Amino acid sequence: MKKNKTRPWVFRALIAFAAVLIAFSPARAQYESFFGGESWEYAMAFVPNMYSTEYDPNLLGCITESYRFDAADTVSLNGYTYYYWQGPNLYKLREDTTKGQLYVHDGIAEVLLCDMSLDVGDTFTLSVPHPSGLQYGWFDISMTVDSVTYLNGKKIINLTCDPYWVPHFYGSYNFSLRFMEGIGPMYGMNPYYPFALRGLMCLHKDDTLYYMTHPDVGCWQNVVSVPDYPDVFLTVYPNPSDQQVVLSFSTEEEIRGSVFVRDIIGRVCFQTTVTSPTEVLNIGNLPPGVYMLTFMDHQNRKITKKFVKQ
Repeated sequence: MKKNKTRPWVFRALIAFAAVLIAFSPARAQYESFFGGESWEYAMAFVPNMYSTEYDPNLLGCITESYRFDAADTVSLNGYTYYYWQGPNLYKLREDTTKGQLYVHDGIAEVLLCDMSLDVGDTFTLSVPHPSGLQYGWFDISMTVDSVTYLNGKKIINLTCDPYWVPHFYGSYNFSLRFMEGIGPMYGMNPYYPFALRGLMCLHKDDTLYYMTHPDVGCWQNVVSVPDYPDVFLTVYPNPSDQQVVLSFSTEEEIRGSVFVRDIIGRVCFQTTVTSPTEVLNIGNLPPGVYMLTFMDHQNRKITKKFVKQ
């Protein structure tokens, strides 16, 4: 009786097939750094004291803080290389690309800000100084991974946390607490104000808008509100579409502004300037899905429309 022998080429074919599946798995897509090539800048909202004349409960925050980092500004500390912000507190950032971890160092201690290696059910602990001062020690804010999703091959970790620590992440603007590959944590790079963890509004990489949490909030806030355009001002068609969308502005005023197209997590996929009442945008290179298109003029007036790329 002859024994069945599996031909070697069968094993080789199976191994090659498995390698192809792994290579094209969303979870195995090439890792994207939190940082830009030459520079990156975080715009974060700060909620002022509710008794202040600047306080507005209908906004994420009325004060914006900006932190810019340049690739040329580095410093060595404890065997690690950090990028540092040339501000009054000299916050320093470093990234462990093997684990997808982001750290901040304020000159006293290092804190883990973001960990992209987490999975559903894992716990993430953010250690922060006592709001009354370091003489009162440190305490931990515990977050739990609620779900993990992938968008265009990039990992998104959704977390839950006691809302006492992040009150302004909730509300009509859907500022959920997340870690996002290529972007970082939604509380930005400064965790040292636990009673108002700074909400990440925008991220610029190499002086180009890369991420915007919500167009109604934008990248900068102050006490002066600017009215939005009425809904009839802009029509986007055809919708859905697979190659092009037309922007039609119903106004006799001069059209001059910027258009941002964002995916469902706020990543800016496309941006351009418009100068005429009718503009055609080529969207053929965008992956299928739902997108938000925002037009903003030179006075920061804006309007947002949703469209579907087939």
